[in-house]
Amino acid sequence: MLTSSAVMSITNDLALSPHDRRSASQPPRRESATSNATRTRPHTVSAETSHTYAQRLADAGVAVDVLKELMDHNSIDTTMGYYKVTLNRKRHAVEKMRSLVVDHTGTSAPAASATAYELRSVAVPYGNCIEPSNVKAGGQACPIRFQCAGCGFYRPDPSYLPAIDHHILSLKATREKAVAMAADNFVVRNLNDQISAFDRVRTKMREQLQDMNPEDRQEIEEASTVLRKSRASQGLPTTMTITPIEPPRQ
Repeated sequence: MLTSSAVMSITNDLALSPHDRRSASQPPRRESATSNATRTRPHTVSAETSHTYAQRLADAGVAVDVLKELMDHNSIDTTMGYYKVTLNRKRHAVEKMRSLVVDHTGTSAPAASATAYELRSVAVPYGNCIEPSNVKAGGQACPIRFQCAGCGFYRPDPSYLPAIDHHILSLKATREKAVAMAADNFVVRNLNDQISAFDRVRTKMREQLQDMNPEDRQEIEEASTVLRKSRASQGLPTTMTITPIEPPRQ
């Protein structure tokens, strides 16, 4: 669940409609007693802007009870309508994305169905994972300590491209530190291999996108945004957390 400060941040970031921008640039209009008496909201908002406001908060993962209060809804059923739209958007996004899944070599490895994408894999920071024990543990029990770039169970898709870009930059920075520290060759070699592997994956995915017509590419970009928002609203980690491996029992 998002904190109150996060909700305020999202609320403040919502863009005003052209109508609201024009209103903000004009001097305040003198209200009649009748208009003040019949006003039900603290400020005038068009129906379209109000709907967009509510939907964007729902998409960002704001709790339903919080959104109900923000929108002054009398019934929580009214508020739940925005979350049903969000769920439908996510399902549509998964359906679009599942055909673009690749493996750790960049080879096409489409998910058999939307169900397989959602239930038989788990989101980790740089892609999905289909290793059964890690899926069962919600992504917190990788048998090889999150070496995704060299793992046959790694299943990224274009919605993870920004995260992969950031991770490659992080790996390069770590490599520079390792060289400066005179780390053993195998440390630097491992970092180089990871950089190359992740770069190969992102290159293959970008080639897929470039081969699409503009309309299809736009749909994938929109689906990617929906899936990233969904993962963020669930509080999924953006960096790897390695659980210590317990020694075998004697």
